[in-house]
Amino acid sequence: MASSADESNLYTSQLHRGSLQARLDAGRSDRQLAQTFSEGQPTSNEELRKFVDVLKQQAIAWQTYAEAMAETVRESILVLDAALRVITANSSFLRTFRVSREDVEGRLLTELGDGQWNIPALLHLLKGILPEHTDLQNFEFSHQFPTVGQKVMLVNARRIHREDDAEQIILLALEDVTEQKRTLDEARKQGELLHLAHDGIIVANLNSAILFWNRGAEDMYGWTAGEACGNVSHQLLKTVFPEAFEQFRNKLFTSGFWEGELVHTTRDGRRLTVTSRHVLQTDSQARPIAILQINRDITVRKEAEESLRNLSARLLLLQDEERRRIARELHDSTGQSLAALVLHLSAVSASISAIDPSYAELLQDAISLAQKASDETRTLSYLLYPPTLDQAGLGSALEWYVDGYTQRSKVKVDLDLSLGPERLPEIVERTLFRIVQESLTNIFRHSGSESASVRIVLDSESVELEVVDQGKGIPPKILDTLNRTGGQLGVGIRGMRERVRQLGGRLQVKSGLQGTAIFVSLPLSDANKSDFPQPLV
Repeated sequence: MASSADESNLYTSQLHRGSLQARLDAGRSDRQLAQTFSEGQPTSNEELRKFVDVLKQQAIAWQTYAEAMAETVRESILVLDAALRVITANSSFLRTFRVSREDVEGRLLTELGDGQWNIPALLHLLKGILPEHTDLQNFEFSHQFPTVGQKVMLVNARRIHREDDAEQIILLALEDVTEQKRTLDEARKQGELLHLAHDGIIVANLNSAILFWNRGAEDMYGWTAGEACGNVSHQLLKTVFPEAFEQFRNKLFTSGFWEGELVHTTRDGRRLTVTSRHVLQTDSQARPIAILQINRDITVRKEAEESLRNLSARLLLLQDEERRRIARELHDSTGQSLAALVLHLSAVSASISAIDPSYAELLQDAISLAQKASDETRTLSYLLYPPTLDQAGLGSALEWYVDGYTQRSKVKVDLDLSLGPERLPEIVERTLFRIVQESLTNIFRHSGSESASVRIVLDSESVELEVVDQGKGIPPKILDTLNRTGGQLGVGIRGMRERVRQLGGRLQVKSGLQGTAIFVSLPLSDANKSDFPQPLV
């Protein structure tokens, strides 16, 4: 069979292509045929016909493949000729703009939809692609389409030139980014709102690299957003965590949030105390994608609180010193005067009983009242500030106090002390004595218990105090108020808590149907710090 001129031309154009071997996949005979052509060996018309058929089959396969790809992608695709006439459109284009294939194919782009594609800026760029051999990349335009409304489209286009065809075409891809733009606009508006906040708002990835840094953070820390973004947040701010960093991360990723106080360092070296809340941001499948942290500078407040604590500590110290002074005055002055009065009345009674026995009974009553006043003055002096606390230490002072308390209140107290041979620091002894004194007073006034126990245990790092009664307990709401840091119920409890806080310790009140227990732990390492108020001289 004689080959046509077109087939001969096709054979000639394909004869020396280096990709011929890869394009033929029709079995061993076809590969041998291709090898014959590539080596320039003589061929028959039958072989030539077979070769052309193979090429046609390959062309049909590639065309089917290309069409399948165009129909699969989500972007709208148009194929235009040099006059911007639509050669074909994919299904996505037809769905997006609600048109049929007959409405589109074979018509000029400017004629589609009653001229809705007559967009001067777009047409100008498309007309320059073929003559100028340029591509159109990421051209964005917004347009009101009569059929689908306002749309924001992202356009990419390039020329396609086939070596075996003089015709040049344009492949035009359109992506509807309306929702993306709307989302970005909303995010931008939200970002502006975040910038208006005075708090430092930071968004970081899961490795703590900063992605967003609002103006509040710029004002708070001194770095601009450009300088901060990309840095690891806790490294940039030299964050001091209240616990190990691994524990902080575990809590954040386990519960989805963390809040507490942190210490940050600013660009100029100032240290800030902030209340910080970290929230784990997740995607629609609940997978963590980012970390949002909101930091509020409370440095001034913390300094005020520290000043208030120092003032409170000074007031407590002054109170103890005033009690000590009054106790000394009662003991040394009033107590001695009452003791002398008893002696003088006794002497007068001995003398006058011989002269006028009728006055002896009156004098004896006066002596008893004077003796009672002397005893009460001495007891009051010891209660205000027992001298044994300074002279013999906490153990002796508590033993004396518990003995007197049991006699006065009829409440049996079990005292268990494990203090060791060395005395505790003066401020610790004074604090423990006052807490035991206040606790036993509360038991007598409020609990109705007939017994109580006081236990103090000393170890190498702290001293633990436990005061327990078997009374009626404290109602849950009142107990919750007592255990809150800012609880304002009960002057005695507030005083005890303030004393414990000055030493860096902790106080907890537990109560139920079987009575109430007060637990106190004081660290000995903080007891001798130089910043604690010292006794007045």
